[in-house]
Amino acid sequence: MRRVFTSPLLAVVLIALPFVYLGVQYAGLPETVPVHFNAEGIADQFGAKSSLWLHTSILSTVAIGTYLLIRNLHKIDPKKTAKTSAATLNSLAIVILVFLTVINIMITYSAVNYPAKLSITTVVLPAVGLLLSFLGYQMRTIQPNYFIGLRLPWTLEDDENWAATHQLAARLWIPGGLIIAVTALTLPFFSAFIITMIITAAIVIIPTVFSYRFYRKKQG
Repeated sequence: MRRVFTSPLLAVVLIALPFVYLGVQYAGLPETVPVHFNAEGIADQFGAKSSLWLHTSILSTVAIGTYLLIRNLHKIDPKKTAKTSAATLNSLAIVILVFLTVINIMITYSAVNYPAKLSITTVVLPAVGLLLSFLGYQMRTIQPNYFIGLRLPWTLEDDENWAATHQLAARLWIPGGLIIAVTALTLPFFSAFIITMIITAAIVIIPTVFSYRFYRKKQG
């Protein structure tokens, strides 16, 4: 099962899904569709339905680039992240690809089903919360590198600082991401957005301060 989850074939399927979904829905779309939504999920910008292909292509390009970067991190990172297992990097790459695929599909879904209650604004914050929680879980095993993790001057120069900082970050990001997901599903978007910003700031700032104090303590 783990081999299937990290298979490049799964990545190809995920990248293709937004195009397949848009292709299936395309003939039934009106010539003008919503292409941007405000915080309440109300369309505030419209465009030709053909523009959905451009939106899908741009986000898919970002998804492909991110997937390939993380999957091949051990080959291009000058710090030689061989200590981070290929399985961990592959899992990270696939989960981020899933996240971007969901967002990509929801752009088309929101245009197809507007003004249905479920829109991209309904999905994006819960998805962000779950992604943060997963990243927190992976932080326990990510080794020093220049691309993923808390890449601070003190963590990059000291493996012990890196390990301690990321252990703390994991304990914050896992519950923090889950709280974001739950509040996003239960509160109005604006309230959930404010909570998301506060929690995100906290789970970044606290490990950063910890890392600096860890550095100063070792300096004596």
